[in-house]
Amino acid sequence: MNARMRKKKGTMDDESESDASPISIVANLLAAPLRVVVSKQAQKAYIGTALFASTSIVLLCISTIAYWIFYINFVPQIGFERVVHLQFGNGYPWGTALLESELASLQPYDVSVTLQLPRTPSNLAAGNFMLDLALFSQPTSSAATSANASTALISHSRRPAILTYASPLVDTANRITRMPLYVTGWQREAETLDVTMMEGIEFAKGWRNLPRSLRFEIQSEERMQVYSAKVRFAARFTGMRWVMYNWRILSFLVFSSMFWGVSMIWTTISWLFLSSVFRSGKTESERDIEKEDQGDKQIKTESDEESSDGVSAGGEEIKKEEVGESTRLASILGEADDEGDGGRQSRTTGARHRPGAGTSQRSGSSWGVQRRRSRVLGGDDDGFSVD
Repeated sequence: MNARMRKKKGTMDDESESDASPISIVANLLAAPLRVVVSKQAQKAYIGTALFASTSIVLLCISTIAYWIFYINFVPQIGFERVVHLQFGNGYPWGTALLESELASLQPYDVSVTLQLPRTPSNLAAGNFMLDLALFSQPTSSAATSANASTALISHSRRPAILTYASPLVDTANRITRMPLYVTGWQREAETLDVTMMEGIEFAKGWRNLPRSLRFEIQSEERMQVYSAKVRFAARFTGMRWVMYNWRILSFLVFSSMFWGVSMIWTTISWLFLSSVFRSGKTESERDIEKEDQGDKQIKTESDEESSDGVSAGGEEIKKEEVGESTRLASILGEADDEGDGGRQSRTTGARHRPGAGTSQRSGSSWGVQRRRSRVLGGDDDGFSVD
Protein backbone atom coordinates (compact mmCIF):
# COMPACT_ATOMS: atom_id res chain seq x y z
CA MET A 1 0.00 0.00 0.00
CA ASN A 2 2.77 2.40 0.89
CA ALA A 3 4.50 1.56 -2.36
CA ARG A 4 1.34 2.31 -4.34
CA MET A 5 0.92 5.67 -2.62
CA ARG A 6 4.56 6.51 -3.25
CA LYS A 7 4.05 5.63 -6.91
CA LYS A 8 0.99 7.92 -7.22
CA LYS A 9 2.78 10.70 -5.40
CA GLY A 10 5.79 10.31 -7.68
CA THR A 11 3.53 10.46 -10.74
CA MET A 12 1.96 13.70 -9.51
CA ASP A 13 5.38 15.17 -8.76
CA ASP A 14 6.51 14.27 -12.29
CA GLU A 15 3.42 15.98 -13.73
CA SER A 16 4.05 19.12 -11.66
CA GLU A 17 7.68 19.14 -12.74
CA SER A 18 6.65 18.73 -16.37
CA ASP A 19 4.20 21.62 -16.01
CA ALA A 20 6.96 23.79 -14.53
CA SER A 21 9.32 23.12 -17.42
CA PRO A 22 11.56 25.98 -18.65
CA ILE A 23 9.55 26.33 -21.85
CA SER A 24 6.31 26.89 -19.95
CA ILE A 25 8.01 29.36 -17.61
CA VAL A 26 9.38 31.36 -20.55
CA ALA A 27 5.99 31.28 -22.27
CA ASN A 28 4.28 32.53 -19.13
CA LEU A 29 6.82 35.33 -18.75
CA LEU A 30 6.34 36.40 -22.37
CA ALA A 31 2.55 36.23 -22.14
CA ALA A 32 2.33 38.16 -18.87
CA PRO A 33 2.68 41.66 -20.45
CA LEU A 34 0.18 40.70 -23.15
CA ARG A 35 -2.34 39.65 -20.51
CA VAL A 36 -1.92 43.02 -18.79
CA VAL A 37 -2.37 44.89 -22.08
CA VAL A 38 -5.57 43.07 -23.08
CA SER A 39 -7.09 42.78 -19.62
CA LYS A 40 -10.49 44.30 -18.81
CA GLN A 41 -8.97 46.96 -16.61
CA ALA A 42 -6.63 47.98 -19.43
CA GLN A 43 -9.54 48.13 -21.88
CA LYS A 44 -11.49 50.34 -19.48
CA ALA A 45 -8.43 52.58 -19.16
CA TYR A 46 -8.12 52.82 -22.96
CA ILE A 47 -11.78 53.74 -23.36
CA GLY A 48 -11.59 56.31 -20.56
CA THR A 49 -8.45 57.88 -22.03
CA ALA A 50 -10.00 58.09 -25.51
CA LEU A 51 -13.16 59.69 -24.14
CA PHE A 52 -11.13 62.16 -22.08
CA ALA A 53 -8.95 63.15 -25.05
CA SER A 54 -11.89 63.55 -27.44
CA THR A 55 -13.83 65.57 -24.87
CA SER A 56 -10.81 67.82 -24.27
CA ILE A 57 -10.41 68.47 -28.02
CA VAL A 58 -14.09 69.23 -28.47
CA LEU A 59 -14.13 71.58 -25.48
CA LEU A 60 -10.97 73.29 -26.76
CA CYS A 61 -12.65 73.98 -30.10
CA ILE A 62 -15.75 75.25 -28.32
CA SER A 63 -13.58 77.51 -26.13
CA THR A 64 -11.86 78.97 -29.19
CA ILE A 65 -15.17 79.69 -30.93
CA ALA A 66 -16.64 81.13 -27.73
CA TYR A 67 -13.69 83.50 -27.29
CA TRP A 68 -13.96 84.61 -30.92
CA ILE A 69 -17.68 85.39 -30.49
CA PHE A 70 -16.99 87.17 -27.19
CA TYR A 71 -14.21 89.25 -28.77
CA ILE A 72 -16.43 90.36 -31.67
CA ASN A 73 -19.29 91.35 -29.36
CA PHE A 74 -17.17 92.92 -26.62
CA VAL A 75 -14.42 94.69 -28.57
CA PRO A 76 -15.84 97.00 -31.26
CA GLN A 77 -14.03 98.22 -34.35
CA ILE A 78 -11.14 100.52 -33.59
CA GLY A 79 -12.39 102.96 -36.18
CA PHE A 80 -14.62 103.38 -39.19
CA GLU A 81 -15.76 106.22 -41.40
CA ARG A 82 -18.76 107.21 -43.47
CA VAL A 83 -18.71 109.24 -46.67
CA VAL A 84 -21.22 112.10 -46.68
CA HIS A 85 -22.56 113.10 -50.06
CA LEU A 86 -23.31 116.80 -49.74
CA GLN A 87 -26.41 118.29 -51.26
CA PHE A 88 -26.19 121.79 -52.80
CA GLY A 89 -29.15 124.00 -53.51
CA ASN A 90 -31.15 126.22 -51.27
CA GLY A 91 -29.42 126.77 -47.97
CA TYR A 92 -26.15 125.39 -46.69
CA PRO A 93 -24.51 122.27 -48.16
CA TRP A 94 -25.67 119.24 -46.14
CA GLY A 95 -25.70 115.44 -46.29
CA THR A 96 -26.70 112.31 -44.37
CA ALA A 97 -25.24 108.84 -43.82
CA LEU A 98 -26.41 105.63 -42.18
CA LEU A 99 -24.60 103.93 -39.31
CA GLU A 100 -24.83 100.17 -38.81
CA SER A 101 -23.94 98.14 -35.70
CA GLU A 102 -20.29 99.21 -35.48
CA LEU A 103 -20.86 101.36 -32.41
CA ALA A 104 -20.89 99.84 -28.91
CA SER A 105 -22.49 100.98 -25.67
CA LEU A 106 -20.40 102.49 -22.88
CA GLN A 107 -17.43 102.89 -25.21
CA PRO A 108 -15.75 106.29 -25.61
CA TYR A 109 -15.45 107.54 -29.21
CA ASP A 110 -13.71 110.46 -30.86
CA VAL A 111 -15.73 111.79 -33.81
CA SER A 112 -14.03 113.92 -36.47
CA VAL A 113 -14.85 115.34 -39.90
CA THR A 114 -12.43 115.28 -42.83
CA LEU A 115 -12.99 117.86 -45.58
CA GLN A 116 -11.06 118.21 -48.83
CA LEU A 117 -11.50 121.80 -50.09
CA PRO A 118 -10.00 123.42 -53.17
CA ARG A 119 -8.12 126.67 -52.68
CA THR A 120 -10.54 128.68 -54.72
CA PRO A 121 -11.01 132.42 -54.22
CA SER A 122 -14.50 131.85 -52.72
CA ASN A 123 -13.26 129.32 -50.20
CA LEU A 124 -10.34 131.56 -49.24
CA ALA A 125 -12.72 134.50 -48.95
CA ALA A 126 -15.10 132.55 -46.68
CA GLY A 127 -12.63 132.66 -43.81
CA ASN A 128 -14.08 130.91 -40.79
CA PHE A 129 -17.11 128.71 -41.42
CA MET A 130 -19.06 126.30 -39.16
CA LEU A 131 -19.40 122.53 -39.32
CA ASP A 132 -22.58 121.04 -37.89
CA LEU A 133 -22.83 117.34 -36.99
CA ALA A 134 -25.85 115.56 -35.44
CA LEU A 135 -26.32 111.88 -34.50
CA PHE A 136 -29.76 110.26 -34.50
CA SER A 137 -31.05 107.01 -33.05
CA GLN A 138 -33.18 106.28 -36.11
CA PRO A 139 -32.81 107.34 -39.76
CA THR A 140 -34.46 110.64 -40.45
CA SER A 141 -37.74 110.43 -42.34
CA SER A 142 -36.99 113.49 -44.43
CA ALA A 143 -33.60 114.50 -45.70
CA ALA A 144 -34.51 118.20 -45.50
CA THR A 145 -35.35 117.98 -41.79
CA SER A 146 -33.12 120.12 -39.66
CA ALA A 147 -30.96 118.36 -37.07
CA ASN A 148 -32.17 120.55 -34.24
CA ALA A 149 -35.82 119.82 -35.07
CA SER A 150 -35.44 116.06 -34.88
CA THR A 151 -36.93 114.32 -31.86
CA ALA A 152 -34.53 111.28 -32.12
CA LEU A 153 -31.43 113.38 -31.58
CA ILE A 154 -28.71 111.70 -29.50
CA SER A 155 -25.77 114.08 -29.84
CA HIS A 156 -25.09 117.37 -31.60
CA SER A 157 -21.92 119.41 -32.13
CA ARG A 158 -20.81 122.56 -34.04
CA ARG A 159 -17.15 123.37 -34.63
CA PRO A 160 -15.37 126.14 -36.63
CA ALA A 161 -12.94 125.53 -39.51
CA ILE A 162 -10.81 127.64 -41.86
CA LEU A 163 -8.35 127.12 -44.69
CA THR A 164 -4.69 127.72 -43.95
CA TYR A 165 -3.64 131.28 -44.73
CA ALA A 166 -0.68 131.91 -47.07
CA SER A 167 0.66 135.26 -48.29
CA PRO A 168 0.67 135.89 -52.05
CA LEU A 169 4.45 135.48 -52.25
CA VAL A 170 4.49 132.19 -50.31
CA ASP A 171 1.49 130.95 -52.20
CA THR A 172 3.16 131.73 -55.55
CA ALA A 173 6.44 130.04 -54.52
CA ASN A 174 4.54 126.96 -53.31
CA ARG A 175 2.67 126.69 -56.58
CA ILE A 176 5.85 127.04 -58.65
CA THR A 177 7.59 124.36 -56.54
CA ARG A 178 4.74 121.88 -56.96
CA MET A 179 4.03 122.75 -60.55
CA PRO A 180 5.38 119.38 -61.92
CA LEU A 181 3.11 117.48 -59.55
CA TYR A 182 0.12 119.55 -60.51
CA VAL A 183 0.85 119.07 -64.20
CA THR A 184 1.27 115.28 -63.92
CA GLY A 185 -1.84 114.96 -61.79
CA TRP A 186 -0.09 113.52 -58.72
CA GLN A 187 -1.35 116.40 -56.63
CA ARG A 188 -3.97 119.08 -56.92
CA GLU A 189 -4.46 122.53 -55.49
CA ALA A 190 -6.52 121.45 -52.50
CA GLU A 191 -6.29 121.34 -48.73
CA THR A 192 -7.52 118.68 -46.37
CA LEU A 193 -9.05 119.80 -43.07
CA ASP A 194 -9.40 117.36 -40.16
CA VAL A 195 -11.75 118.84 -37.56
CA THR A 196 -12.59 117.04 -34.30
CA MET A 197 -16.30 117.30 -33.60
CA MET A 198 -16.74 115.14 -30.45
CA GLU A 199 -14.24 113.83 -27.90
CA GLY A 200 -14.81 110.76 -25.74
CA ILE A 201 -18.53 110.53 -26.34
CA GLU A 202 -20.25 107.48 -24.80
CA PHE A 203 -23.61 105.98 -25.53
CA ALA A 204 -25.86 104.49 -22.86
CA LYS A 205 -26.91 100.85 -22.83
CA GLY A 206 -29.65 99.76 -25.14
CA TRP A 207 -30.00 99.72 -28.89
CA ARG A 208 -32.24 102.78 -28.77
CA ASN A 209 -29.33 104.83 -27.38
CA LEU A 210 -26.94 103.94 -30.22
CA PRO A 211 -26.78 106.21 -33.29
CA ARG A 212 -28.14 104.79 -36.51
CA SER A 213 -27.75 107.88 -38.75
CA LEU A 214 -25.97 111.22 -38.93
CA ARG A 215 -26.48 114.60 -40.60
CA PHE A 216 -23.59 116.87 -41.57
CA GLU A 217 -23.86 120.48 -42.69
CA ILE A 218 -21.37 123.23 -43.72
CA GLN A 219 -22.56 126.67 -42.61
CA SER A 220 -20.88 129.61 -44.33
CA GLU A 221 -21.83 133.04 -45.69
CA GLU A 222 -19.89 132.33 -48.84
CA ARG A 223 -20.79 129.54 -51.22
CA MET A 224 -18.37 126.72 -50.41
CA GLN A 225 -16.82 124.34 -52.92
CA VAL A 226 -16.04 120.87 -51.49
CA TYR A 227 -14.27 117.91 -53.05
CA SER A 228 -15.30 115.32 -50.40
CA ALA A 229 -16.56 115.04 -46.82
CA LYS A 230 -16.10 112.11 -44.41
CA VAL A 231 -17.14 111.48 -40.81
CA ARG A 232 -14.81 109.21 -38.85
CA PHE A 233 -15.44 107.36 -35.53
CA ALA A 234 -12.35 106.30 -33.57
CA ALA A 235 -12.78 104.12 -30.47
CA ARG A 236 -10.78 105.01 -27.38
CA PHE A 237 -10.22 101.66 -25.65
CA THR A 238 -9.78 101.44 -21.88
CA GLY A 239 -9.57 98.61 -19.36
CA MET A 240 -10.12 95.07 -20.60
CA ARG A 241 -10.95 96.17 -24.13
CA TRP A 242 -7.57 97.89 -24.37
CA VAL A 243 -5.82 94.71 -23.14
CA MET A 244 -7.75 92.44 -25.49
CA TYR A 245 -7.09 94.67 -28.48
CA ASN A 246 -3.40 95.44 -27.87
CA TRP A 247 -2.46 91.98 -26.49
CA ARG A 248 -4.55 89.76 -28.72
CA ILE A 249 -2.51 86.53 -28.60
CA LEU A 250 -1.97 86.65 -24.84
CA SER A 251 -5.65 87.44 -24.26
CA PHE A 252 -6.67 84.58 -26.51
CA LEU A 253 -4.47 82.09 -24.65
CA VAL A 254 -5.55 83.26 -21.20
CA PHE A 255 -9.29 83.51 -21.77
CA SER A 256 -9.51 80.35 -23.88
CA SER A 257 -7.59 78.41 -21.25
CA MET A 258 -9.86 79.72 -18.51
CA PHE A 259 -12.98 78.80 -20.46
CA TRP A 260 -11.55 75.38 -21.31
CA GLY A 261 -10.55 74.70 -17.69
CA VAL A 262 -13.99 75.63 -16.35
CA SER A 263 -15.64 73.46 -19.00
CA MET A 264 -13.41 70.48 -18.13
CA ILE A 265 -14.15 70.86 -14.40
CA TRP A 266 -17.90 70.92 -14.93
CA THR A 267 -17.70 68.03 -17.41
CA THR A 268 -15.76 65.94 -14.88
CA ILE A 269 -18.27 66.72 -12.12
CA SER A 270 -21.17 65.83 -14.40
CA TRP A 271 -19.43 62.59 -15.45
CA LEU A 272 -18.89 61.52 -11.84
CA PHE A 273 -22.47 62.38 -10.91
CA LEU A 274 -23.96 60.43 -13.81
CA SER A 275 -21.71 57.43 -13.16
CA SER A 276 -22.78 57.34 -9.51
CA VAL A 277 -26.44 57.59 -10.52
CA PHE A 278 -26.14 54.72 -13.02
CA ARG A 279 -24.27 52.56 -10.52
CA SER A 280 -26.89 53.08 -7.81
CA GLY A 281 -29.68 52.38 -10.31
CA LYS A 282 -28.89 48.68 -10.75
CA THR A 283 -31.82 46.29 -10.30
CA GLU A 284 -32.02 43.56 -7.71
CA SER A 285 -31.85 40.84 -10.35
CA GLU A 286 -28.54 42.16 -11.64
CA ARG A 287 -27.16 42.23 -8.13
CA ASP A 288 -28.34 38.62 -7.53
CA ILE A 289 -26.68 37.53 -10.77
CA GLU A 290 -23.44 39.19 -9.71
CA LYS A 291 -23.64 37.49 -6.30
CA GLU A 292 -24.22 34.10 -7.96
CA ASP A 293 -21.26 34.63 -10.26
CA GLN A 294 -19.09 35.55 -7.31
CA GLY A 295 -20.31 32.47 -5.43
CA ASP A 296 -19.49 30.20 -8.36
CA LYS A 297 -16.03 31.67 -8.61
CA GLN A 298 -15.50 31.22 -4.88
CA ILE A 299 -16.65 27.58 -5.03
CA LYS A 300 -14.35 26.90 -7.95
CA THR A 301 -11.44 28.46 -6.09
CA GLU A 302 -12.16 26.40 -2.98
CA SER A 303 -12.39 23.19 -5.02
CA ASP A 304 -9.06 23.97 -6.66
CA GLU A 305 -7.50 24.62 -3.27
CA GLU A 306 -8.95 21.39 -1.87
CA SER A 307 -7.67 19.40 -4.83
CA SER A 308 -4.20 20.88 -4.41
CA ASP A 309 -4.24 20.35 -0.63
CA GLY A 310 -5.60 16.78 -0.99
CA VAL A 311 -2.47 15.63 -2.80
CA SER A 312 -0.20 16.69 0.05
CA ALA A 313 -2.53 15.63 2.85
CA GLY A 314 -3.60 12.30 1.31
CA GLY A 315 -0.46 10.44 2.41
CA GLU A 316 -0.79 11.53 6.03
CA GLU A 317 -4.50 10.56 6.16
CA ILE A 318 -3.75 7.11 4.71
CA LYS A 319 -0.97 6.53 7.25
CA LYS A 320 -3.29 7.52 10.12
CA GLU A 321 -5.99 5.21 8.77
CA GLU A 322 -3.54 2.29 8.50
CA VAL A 323 -2.39 2.80 12.10
CA GLY A 324 -6.02 2.84 13.29
CA GLU A 325 -6.88 -0.29 11.32
CA SER A 326 -3.85 -2.11 12.71
CA THR A 327 -4.89 -1.24 16.23
CA ARG A 328 -8.49 -2.39 15.65
CA LEU A 329 -7.26 -5.61 14.00
CA ALA A 330 -5.02 -6.40 16.95
CA SER A 331 -7.91 -5.92 19.37
CA ILE A 332 -10.20 -8.17 17.25
CA LEU A 333 -7.56 -10.91 17.15
CA GLY A 334 -7.08 -10.67 20.90
CA GLU A 335 -10.80 -11.09 21.50
CA ALA A 336 -10.88 -14.08 19.17
CA ASP A 337 -8.04 -15.75 21.11
CA ASP A 338 -9.83 -15.12 24.36
CA GLU A 339 -12.97 -16.73 23.02
CA GLY A 340 -10.94 -19.76 21.86
CA ASP A 341 -9.51 -20.26 25.36
CA GLY A 342 -12.97 -19.96 26.81
CA GLY A 343 -14.22 -22.77 24.49
CA ARG A 344 -11.50 -25.11 25.53
CA GLN A 345 -12.30 -24.45 29.18
CA SER A 346 -15.97 -25.17 28.49
CA ARG A 347 -15.08 -28.57 26.97
CA THR A 348 -13.24 -29.55 30.12
CA THR A 349 -16.23 -28.60 32.23
CA GLY A 350 -18.71 -30.34 29.98
CA ALA A 351 -20.01 -27.36 28.04
CA ARG A 352 -20.37 -27.74 24.25
CA HIS A 353 -18.23 -25.58 21.98
CA ARG A 354 -19.32 -24.56 18.49
CA PRO A 355 -16.46 -25.24 16.09
CA GLY A 356 -15.34 -22.39 13.74
CA ALA A 357 -16.59 -19.52 15.90
CA GLY A 358 -13.19 -17.78 16.21
CA THR A 359 -12.46 -18.30 12.54
CA SER A 360 -15.74 -16.71 11.47
CA GLN A 361 -15.18 -13.72 13.71
CA ARG A 362 -11.68 -13.27 12.36
CA SER A 363 -12.86 -13.54 8.78
CA GLY A 364 -15.72 -11.10 9.41
CA SER A 365 -13.49 -8.55 11.04
CA SER A 366 -10.90 -8.97 8.27
CA TRP A 367 -13.59 -8.39 5.63
CA GLY A 368 -14.72 -5.23 7.44
CA VAL A 369 -11.16 -3.96 7.57
CA GLN A 370 -10.74 -4.71 3.88
CA ARG A 371 -13.96 -2.79 3.01
CA ARG A 372 -12.92 0.19 5.04
CA ARG A 373 -9.51 0.17 3.41
CA SER A 374 -11.08 0.01 -0.04
CA ARG A 375 -13.20 3.04 0.78
CA VAL A 376 -10.14 4.92 1.99
CA LEU A 377 -8.18 4.06 -1.16
CA GLY A 378 -11.02 5.30 -3.39
CA GLY A 379 -12.54 2.03 -4.58
CA ASP A 380 -9.35 -0.09 -4.77
CA ASP A 381 -10.44 -3.80 -4.37
CA ASP A 382 -6.99 -5.30 -3.81
CA GLY A 383 -6.75 -8.04 -1.17
CA PHE A 384 -5.54 -7.53 2.35
CA SER A 385 -3.64 -10.09 4.39
CA VAL A 386 -2.87 -10.06 8.05
CA ASP A 387 0.55 -11.28 9.09
